[in-house]
Amino acid sequence: MKLSTNLQHQQPLLNDAYNHRRFKGSYYLTGFVARIDDVKKTFWVITLSDASGSLRIYCRDQTCIADGLCPQSVVDVEVSIDYRGTEPYFRCKLIQPSSVDLSKPKQISQLPAALCQKPHALQLLLEIIESISDPLLEEFVVNVLTQHDIGLRFIQCPASANHHHNYPGGLLEHSVEVAQKLANELKNNDEERDLAIVAALLHDIGKTQTFSSNGKRSAIGYIVDHNDLTLEVCASPLKILHTKHAGLANRLRHAWTCASPGSRYGFKAKTLTANLLKRFDRQSASNATKATN
Repeated sequence: MKLSTNLQHQQPLLNDAYNHRRFKGSYYLTGFVARIDDVKKTFWVITLSDASGSLRIYCRDQTCIADGLCPQSVVDVEVSIDYRGTEPYFRCKLIQPSSVDLSKPKQISQLPAALCQKPHALQLLLEIIESISDPLLEEFVVNVLTQHDIGLRFIQCPASANHHHNYPGGLLEHSVEVAQKLANELKNNDEERDLAIVAALLHDIGKTQTFSSNGKRSAIGYIVDHNDLTLEVCASPLKILHTKHAGLANRLRHAWTCASPGSRYGFKAKTLTANLLKRFDRQSASNATKATN
């Protein structure tokens, strides 16, 4: 069985699902439970999640459920509104592992609020990315965060082990906070504002490799600093951006690697974005540390 190709509405946000009689899309699978009804027949309660929230759908036909489903992975689904008496519910027409990648969302809005401890910060992430007017920079940040496992780790990991924002979702919260401060500071400079937002959102992206969602350091986190992994995480998207606008790519590289206290990099901050990023990063970390003491 394959997903229908002639549906009018594709990939709606789940909080908008009731406005569609039938839809299909790719969402994170966050719940899958078998239940027995009053007449002893088995049905399945399936929970889907995206950045807007979660949705329960129901299935009574096992042939609609493909093999190989994995928890907390991206699935392709087709759903329609049905009725039990006068009560509407969402009926699963088909659910199968994603045809692209089990852990790779196709767009930022697919990141699951149900698996994020800071869903409000996730909403702010979507809003600030949407505010980026430069299509190359918007494409770049989306390319980074939709890489295998990166987006999910970004919304789940802490920003530190024992210092600022040291809780699940802390990395997301800290990154969005710094991006908002930079955006406000540069609100009258559109080009620099867009660059600064991207630099701020991804300045700690290396922590997706050095921390797990429970705050523990990963194996590489014990032997490599997160700063040394930021460019590695962004490498493929940076190559794409570089071919289209080398200047933007190089200014991001500079912002993430220029000298700061305790850094081994030798180049001093030479751009407005680089200097502001250092200031607001320290400010966010300091304010969060004071708030917990």
